[in-house]
Amino acid sequence: MTAAKHLTGACLWLMANLATAQPLIPPTAIDWLLDCLLPSVERLDPAVLERTQCGTVSVPRNHAAPRQGRLRLYVTRVGARDPLNREGVIIAQAGDAAKKTQVGTFVIHLTSLWGSHSHPAYRRLVDRYDVIELSTRDLSTDNGIEQAAQDLEFVRTQLGEAQLRYLGNADSARLGNRYATLFPERVTRMVLVNAHASEMAAPFVEQLRLKDSSTQDASRCINRWVGDFLIYGKQPPRATRCLDSAEGQ
Repeated sequence: MTAAKHLTGACLWLMANLATAQPLIPPTAIDWLLDCLLPSVERLDPAVLERTQCGTVSVPRNHAAPRQGRLRLYVTRVGARDPLNREGVIIAQAGDAAKKTQVGTFVIHLTSLWGSHSHPAYRRLVDRYDVIELSTRDLSTDNGIEQAAQDLEFVRTQLGEAQLRYLGNADSARLGNRYATLFPERVTRMVLVNAHASEMAAPFVEQLRLKDSSTQDASRCINRWVGDFLIYGKQPPRATRCLDSAEGQ
């Protein structure tokens, strides 16, 4: 009888602890899809597609007033090639017009490009970092930038990452700079391409500002320095032709 009582007590204790235990994989607000609905007209690297996940995330329409409704944004993630030695995430935003209703392919093309480089920095980026793209709101307005920066922070928390690296072009450079101003402790370093000249660099965050004149030489110059800075924090010489002279630093 005593043994039965002890057994019953042990079962009750186990059930109580199971009810309060944290799951091994905490649930998130990101709904990862079984398949990526990608544009059929684009030629995408099959090796990169094997590591690609697509999902949706529901974010407040107005982060300051969450009861005003929600928006659904798309998330594209290209996983690290060596996930057992994974080191973190890179958020990469193309700076195109808002495409809330479309899965992004910028990070698929970008990771394929990085994978073609023999430079050690790019090998490490592709091997040890997830590269993530988030569909954005209209970034042509101050409110759009503000809300999109909060979207990034919301997604970072859902991913469970303490910090991120960031690469953004044009309006997405402005978005990155705003995010770094609001959450400097969450940014390891960032590369901003074609940032607005009037934008002052966010304090307390390592930034590299580059400019793309749409020439082949400029693109080569940018590709030469993005990897080195994101991984090692290495700044190019002041005379580098693609270095943005209006860095705002």
